[in-house]
Amino acid sequence: MEFDGVQLNTRCDDLENILVYVHDPMCSWCYGFQPTWRQLKGLIPRRLSVVSLLGGLAGDSVQPMPLEMVEYLERMWVQIHNECGVKFNHDYWRQEPLPPRTTFIACRGVITAEKIAGRGEVFTERIQDAYYKNAANVWDSDVLANLAEDIGFCREAFLEMLNSQDVHDVHNEQRAMANRLGVEGYPSLILIHRQLGYPISIRHGGAQKMWQEIASILEAPVTNGMTN
Repeated sequence: MEFDGVQLNTRCDDLENILVYVHDPMCSWCYGFQPTWRQLKGLIPRRLSVVSLLGGLAGDSVQPMPLEMVEYLERMWVQIHNECGVKFNHDYWRQEPLPPRTTFIACRGVITAEKIAGRGEVFTERIQDAYYKNAANVWDSDVLANLAEDIGFCREAFLEMLNSQDVHDVHNEQRAMANRLGVEGYPSLILIHRQLGYPISIRHGGAQKMWQEIASILEAPVTNGMTN
């Protein structure tokens, strides 16, 4: 299976067995899943390839969010805090004008960090910390450039690549691949095993059970699954 443009978290060259993680750094459920994802990766043997794809909840926009959407997302943050234990800074919703509903640029920021220095995963967590804990407007290219500079990137080089057609194209390819894999929400995990795709249940706080599910598929004969 070909992963054009997919460079994040590739840990080996075995294309028969690949665990695909599809996410969006501004997806609050992805933020809630981050501790579990970190634990799960610690359980995965190096012989299993791990690849991240950037999805995208909302396209580019500068229009302030409707108040109804803000209220819905605030309620979701409370739910995720209660279920996953991660912290949110609700000051984000107190700014005027209200922030736009847009996440694609943050996804492109992760792709940019990966392409420049192989640090997409590090930058994902940097975005999440800035957004959810510090109420930063990570949908703003200057804010993303500041975050990149804080962890050692050249600000000008980061901005140039962030705004490049190449990064836009890679993001489009990754979203298209996620669609082909049948991804309908974030975060999503799909195990590619012998050219079949198996959705893995997302279990917040359940890394061990998730690994058991993955291992059982790897060890069993292929009898079902979705073709890719």
